Amino acid sequence: MIRRLLLLNGLAAIGVVVNHATGWGYTAMFWWAHRYRPVTSPNFDQMGDLSYFGLRSMEQLIMFSIPAFLFVSGFFIAFATKKNQSTVEWHVVGSRIKNLVIPYVIWSTIILLGQALQGDGVTAVEYIQTLLFGRAALPYYYVPLLIQFYLLSPILFVPAAKKNWKLLLLITGLIQLGVLLARYPELLGLQIPVADAVGRMTPGWFFPGTIFWFALGVVAGFQIRPFKAWLDKYKWVFLGLTVLSFFLAIVDWEMMLQRSGEWLTPTRTLLDEFYSGFFILAFMAFQTAKVPYAKQVNDIGVHSYGIYLVHAPVLEYLSRAIYFVAPVILGYQIIYQPILIIAGVGIPMLMMNLMNRSPARKEYKYLFG
Repeated sequence: MIRRLLLLNGLAAIGVVVNHATGWGYTAMFWWAHRYRPVTSPNFDQMGDLSYFGLRSMEQLIMFSIPAFLFVSGFFIAFATKKNQSTVEWHVVGSRIKNLVIPYVIWSTIILLGQALQGDGVTAVEYIQTLLFGRAALPYYYVPLLIQFYLLSPILFVPAAKKNWKLLLLITGLIQLGVLLARYPELLGLQIPVADAVGRMTPGWFFPGTIFWFALGVVAGFQIRPFKAWLDKYKWVFLGLTVLSFFLAIVDWEMMLQRSGEWLTPTRTLLDEFYSGFFILAFMAFQTAKVPYAKQVNDIGVHSYGIYLVHAPVLEYLSRAIYFVAPVILGYQIIYQPILIIAGVGIPMLMMNLMNRSPARKEYKYLFG
């Protein structure tokens, strides 16, 4: 089970890089089209072509990434809870938060300094807000989100999972569903005050919108044997539902785009959540199924936090470099995407390996966790 979780963590880390690489792919396709075609940007006439659906398929395929990270984190909180104790010890939680915060603050500061050199400086108050809400880079919202889950573990998740895990999953599932449904009116161009209020109060960095995935991980960690038996019983069902929800989610989003009449920033939908859940369950159910390059994926899983922190600036500066130096590449997603994905995973891994072998290896944990 532990090995499978590390593989899932590795796939999730790769998935996060792919997700943000596709984001830069959309930027190249629509907002940078003038760099390789005689058009005025933004230009959306490539929407619906082969490259576009290639990006959409990649984006949908890795939609499980953040739910998987939270599931694995929840599982290991249960794993770290001693059998004879009612909840996880605070020093365990504190150690995990410390390992998150120090690298996060360092890399956020590095990114903000880079922006300041480009004329986009921030005040002291803005700096604090950036750290609190994960605004230094697009994926950084995940760090304050995970810290909230860790802080809630000793007082909520672990006691509830031990006392009545079914009720915990039911309540957290309903909370997450409510937050998700509240976002639909905005996507559909509708104005519903209650939904708008819920949407404003539950940004991505705030825990209610993803609470079920962490709770599921905690429950799975405490109920390993029945969980494995349940997975084994329905593994082919989960696999089939994964494939079905994958295609349905793509169709659903395209229909939503057509109804909106304009480009929508990619947002998680109800079918995305179903796909994520079925993917995680199917992956964990097929325990003996081989994963290509499993050793490398496992290594990526072990170093996932470093990859998560470093890949965002790598993708941004590499994309900008291609924009100025070799803009023709932007018009060929089949070339552009592999460059971004390999660099997004490879450069952070190279940095971590080099530091681990250098005299500064004692400081490794402060940069990469």
